[in-house]
Amino acid sequence: MNSLLSVFDTEAAVKSRRDALGTVGKLGLGAALASVPFLKPGVARAQTSTGDAGILNFALTLEYLERSFYRQALDSGEIPGDVRPLFQTIYDDEAAHVDFLRSAIQDAGADPVDYTDSDFAFGDFVTSYGGIAALAQGLEDTGVRAYKGQATSIMTPAFLQAALQIHSVEARHAAAIRRLDVSPAEQGWIPNGQPGAPDAIAPVYAGEDNVTQGGVNLASALSGYTMTEITEAFDEPLDMDSVLAIAGQFITGDEGDGED
Repeated sequence: MNSLLSVFDTEAAVKSRRDALGTVGKLGLGAALASVPFLKPGVARAQTSTGDAGILNFALTLEYLERSFYRQALDSGEIPGDVRPLFQTIYDDEAAHVDFLRSAIQDAGADPVDYTDSDFAFGDFVTSYGGIAALAQGLEDTGVRAYKGQATSIMTPAFLQAALQIHSVEARHAAAIRRLDVSPAEQGWIPNGQPGAPDAIAPVYAGEDNVTQGGVNLASALSGYTMTEITEAFDEPLDMDSVLAIAGQFITGDEGDGED
């Protein structure tokens, strides 16, 4: 199965992305990145770093979280053989996201945040296929909404390009996971709220009842559509603090060496 990230990995795309990120060090962000506090568990819920530097480290922490989850899920032996290639592909993509973001930070002359598998624990979620699918859905939906929530705050074009590319891949992950028979959703998009979502990921779906887009109340402006249909057409953004509160439930250790 080809990587869902492969659409961005043509030789030309990789060179363009590398050239763009190579300009970051010239924009004065190297020093800023070096000064950003790492997202350790003790401060995860209170972390409020702003600017491109904070956003980049925030994104990298989420990618470490997802990479660790999929690795632990694959190692659990609970994933059926017919869907294991999907989970392997998603793991490969998350690992690529980690490497890509680490390189972006290093190219800016700063040290990226480091986490290893031992810094994350997913409890009962990785003891059954149903639990794995439920948390996979929640984490992918979190990633989609997290990148959307930060897109308008990213000022450096190279960072924005990278974030939107990863956002697209996360959205395809989410759609694939949500269509699994054991997923709480069983459809590729988010309805008004998410019935059946475990308590740990219920906050992911806060605000999904919003029907106002671009300042227009679509429930009033559009006829012939139900509220559910309108809300299903949009994924709402999540702010950084909300995302870190969700992710912080699974961060159980200090930063590791980032080598695994």
